[in-house]
Amino acid sequence: MLQRPAADEHAEYYGRYIALVPDGDLVAAMHATHSELITRLSAAATKSAHRYAPGKWSVAEVVQHLSDAERVFSYRILNFARGNGQPLPSFDENAWAPASEADARPFADVVHEFDAVRAATVALVRGIPAADWARRGIMSGHPASARAVAYIIAGHERHHGALLAERYGV
Repeated sequence: MLQRPAADEHAEYYGRYIALVPDGDLVAAMHATHSELITRLSAAATKSAHRYAPGKWSVAEVVQHLSDAERVFSYRILNFARGNGQPLPSFDENAWAPASEADARPFADVVHEFDAVRAATVALVRGIPAADWARRGIMSGHPASARAVAYIIAGHERHHGALLAERYGV
């Protein structure tokens, strides 16, 4: 079982995501949150194009963002755990959201993709040797451990799941 990362294992910005993850088994928490969100999304197909304000992402773009970000963060886990010393760049989620054209896809496909991405992330997390979770790398110009990135993934989904409920009614 992964221990919660220490504050020196990630940039301060990411602490807000890590704080959202409950204590205990990280994979179990990832499953529980994800299962609940997939259920909510599956019932919200008619809201997929909804934006709570002009210029904000649609529900479909939020879900696509979750898939895109989780892929990026999973790649970071893999790099750090395998000892890659190369700094990994940032990504511009605000440029990626419209470029994804999520609103042009069937919403069920966007949700299915997110579910598949999470399954791949869980498989990766389960396959990382225990000693490799402490390995560190540089992401977006800041040091982070592989363990912290796994917690960031879990907290990032919780963050957006709460926004989907509060601002989108999903």
